[in-house]
Amino acid sequence: MFNRLFSAVVILLSGLSSVSAAPIHLVDQQGREVVLQKPATRIVTTFTPANLFSLSLGLADHLVGIGGSTKHSPFINQLLAHRDPLVIGSRSAGTSLETIVALKPDLVLVFGKKDGYRLADRLTSLGIASLVIQPETFEDAQAVLELLAKATGTQDKAAKIAAENQRLADIIRSGLAGLTDEHRLRAYYANSSDLYRTASEQMFQHQLMAVSGIDNVAMGVPGFYPKVNAEQLLLWQPQLLVRESNDSTKVDEQLAKSLMTQLAKLPQIKIPKGSFWDMPSPMAMAGALYIAVNAYPERFNNIDLDAEIAHYYRVAFGDACLSPLHEMSKCQ
Repeated sequence: MFNRLFSAVVILLSGLSSVSAAPIHLVDQQGREVVLQKPATRIVTTFTPANLFSLSLGLADHLVGIGGSTKHSPFINQLLAHRDPLVIGSRSAGTSLETIVALKPDLVLVFGKKDGYRLADRLTSLGIASLVIQPETFEDAQAVLELLAKATGTQDKAAKIAAENQRLADIIRSGLAGLTDEHRLRAYYANSSDLYRTASEQMFQHQLMAVSGIDNVAMGVPGFYPKVNAEQLLLWQPQLLVRESNDSTKVDEQLAKSLMTQLAKLPQIKIPKGSFWDMPSPMAMAGALYIAVNAYPERFNNIDLDAEIAHYYRVAFGDACLSPLHEMSKCQ
């Protein structure tokens, strides 16, 4: 009797083991099919959004290599805590293939551009799994979150983040209900280092403004941070400035010039420094809420912006004080 029972348990456990060891089939954002034999536990990221998506899913312990400039970010460093993944380069400075290979990763997250495609192909030829991700919209960002969660077995955490993003989106939608095209504010988006570089319709920042209920005056200008002149900027007659924030004073200096007197008097919404709200990231919807509330305060007068964003960071990252508004919020 005992032997039969023991045999049955062995068979059952073997069956469970085979189920848990089932290969994970993935299709990345380039349409490449990738198969993992088990959830990835040694991960290399090659650019900033990949770092943010990984950390939002609680994968700090699994990051053996990290790319981009975010190692100098207080937000990233707090999430990494005592961990010290090796810096493998960046998109601007170049990524070291040799360094990545030496880390023996079971998954590399690669940016969806020409250099990224080449890196992904080279990694594949070396037997290293990679996912090409290209989060350019809110929908793309959600797809990246789901893809990475499936690759790492963190679907429960991804579902919580998705629910929080939907909650913030619902607040925005409710506040903007009934806003007519005639009453939508017309805004100009200023790059952090140059007033005359703006966001085109092809960029995520354009969608960020659209979700926030404001119209981008430069939507017809093509390119990545296209350059515009002062005359064109004044002809657009924006009602609002949306500004990226960093330590540079150049934009303030440009606005102080006599030609820009009219523009300098406009209301300004400054995206908090180090928030990563101005790029496709897990928390970009918090940025959309921030812009919407500041653009239309009368429509959101029943919303405690600090509290709503603090709640998001508590759910997504486990700490309300990680909110870039934490100095004003009750985040204890």
